[in-house]
Amino acid sequence: MPAPWYRSLPRPLAHVSAETVSPELRLRSPYRGTVTGRWILRLRVVVAPRGVEPQEIVVEVDDLAVEVRQSGAEFVVGAGAIDALFVVERQPRHGFLTWFGVFARRRGRADRLLLETPEGPVAKYVERAIEERLGLDDEPVRGELRVAW
Repeated sequence: MPAPWYRSLPRPLAHVSAETVSPELRLRSPYRGTVTGRWILRLRVVVAPRGVEPQEIVVEVDDLAVEVRQSGAEFVVGAGAIDALFVVERQPRHGFLTWFGVFARRRGRADRLLLETPEGPVAKYVERAIEERLGLDDEPVRGELRVAW
């Protein structure tokens, strides 16, 4: 079993979970995790804005990529190209609520939205967990919202 480094991060709410998955047990995409054989970090976030059906977002992080899945939609961002992760307060999405986005800054490309949630501490937790897994520093990015835990 790998060192539970992600457990040292404070867990913001009950509808956020983190687990590690062995590369051998992840059969859906067998090429993933084979570079170093390290374990895969899987984050599950349930986003439930008022008046809308709750949605589960799954973020899987390994040596090669950050994969985000939600309601049958999926995209992958190459982990090696990520320079920084940051949280930004976004314009209202549902009603007049403030939402928080977790973005990946990549060399020579536009910033990519990985996850959006109405709760700032959840966005910060996801950002820090991915940074810890990829070995990135929590450096402030211009325009980043510094959410207190």
